[in-house]
Amino acid sequence: AVAGHPVAQHPELVRLDLLQPHQPDPALPELARDPGGALLVATGGFLALRSHQKSVAAVRAETAALAAAKDCVAATQAPDATAMAASQQKIIDCSTGDFGAQATLYSGLLVDAYQAAKVQVQVSDMRAAVERHNDDGSMDVLVAMRVKVTNSEAANQEQGYRLRVQMAPVDGTYKIAELDQVTS
Repeated sequence: AVAGHPVAQHPELVRLDLLQPHQPDPALPELARDPGGALLVATGGFLALRSHQKSVAAVRAETAALAAAKDCVAATQAPDATAMAASQQKIIDCSTGDFGAQATLYSGLLVDAYQAAKVQVQVSDMRAAVERHNDDGSMDVLVAMRVKVTNSEAANQEQGYRLRVQMAPVDGTYKIAELDQVTS
């Protein structure tokens, strides 16, 4: 060692040129000891992470679409004429696309029908499930419900029905783009 050189001044320092070439840890699996194998493992891990992130995003989107579908469909089942008048705006706010054009007329008709027949509705059960993911980002949601209806002609008539609701993403939320009653 040369006088004044850091190695001469600090014998605890080890010269790199005296070290033996790196030997992989024999405890590691063969694939991890091979540089190409390590790259393969890293790539697989990255792809698994991306897949997980997409799954988490899909679950969040489904949860949001289901909540919006139930909330918006519930607006069409207001308990009485007074509540239906208030729900009219909610129905319009929950609508987009082709259904959005119909929502203003549809919600106005509901208010008139509720008032004319003195309708009272009690939703006893509502369930929803995503039926299909569409290529445009929308989801088809099946909403099943049971209601008791009282009107000027009958009291406490229990009815069950299902609706297929296409929920479309609009400005960070989901809105009804289509709403159809399922008959079979």
